[in-house]
Amino acid sequence: MGAASDLFFGLTTAVGYGTGDFLARQASHRIGHLRVLFYLEAFGLAMLLPLAFVLERGGWDPADPWALLALLGLVNLVASLFLYRAFELGVLSVVSPVASSYPAVTAALAFLFLAERPGPLATAGIGIVLGGVLVLSRSRGHPDTPAPRDARAGLASAFVAFAGYGVFYFALAYFVEAIGPVTAAALVRGVGAAVLLAVSVRGPRLAARPPRDLWGHVLGIAVLDEVAFLAYNVGIVDGSVAIIGTLSGLFSAVTVMLAAVVLRERLTRVQYGAIAGLLVGVVLMALR
Repeated sequence: MGAASDLFFGLTTAVGYGTGDFLARQASHRIGHLRVLFYLEAFGLAMLLPLAFVLERGGWDPADPWALLALLGLVNLVASLFLYRAFELGVLSVVSPVASSYPAVTAALAFLFLAERPGPLATAGIGIVLGGVLVLSRSRGHPDTPAPRDARAGLASAFVAFAGYGVFYFALAYFVEAIGPVTAAALVRGVGAAVLLAVSVRGPRLAARPPRDLWGHVLGIAVLDEVAFLAYNVGIVDGSVAIIGTLSGLFSAVTVMLAAVVLRERLTRVQYGAIAGLLVGVVLMALR
């Protein structure tokens, strides 16, 4: 696949995750981030497992690294838990750009473990992203923005998601081709749903049906996230992991625009500059 397909898969991932995260923030304020994440994992598994059975079961092999992928699914679950917690507690237009800067972590891991040496543009992008994250972490919200529940805890949670997703999307490329893009996504969702039920003292409540007026909301979140997840997985089978993974980090631009339009969240000039820096940094990394 060429540059056009890399662009398509990367931007599809960004739009799907960005819109889904915006809806997830709305639902988290109603029923809590744990229940929203459980619905995402469970509904995602219900959608992906039949598709994987039809499309990829012929390639399933007991010798494939299933256990390692399951461990990677735990990393994704932890990152997602903190991301949804950040949505529930923090200012969406601040925590989303921080979490979406995970390509900087992915690039650093590639530098350390894959001996990748990014070019000048990518190096500049990584520096700009890290600088933007630092500015956001130390900035105050706009006085006209509705007060978050706990801005500091929300930002700290976004940093954990930032690190976790960087590791997850770095390592995922090792498994997708061997196991299959749909099967890999289904296993990650299955691990998430099972762990949430097993370790949560609120397990029975997590599995309860969402309020009737939220059914469409949570189904929409699941569909958008699975479209994004599959776009990423399919894209990196033959495409550029660096370009698709980096472009996926643009999901925060979608989330921030929706927050500004729908939620009327306002930013200070410093925050606007930091977010612009994050987006510029992501684009520079995509051009490496």
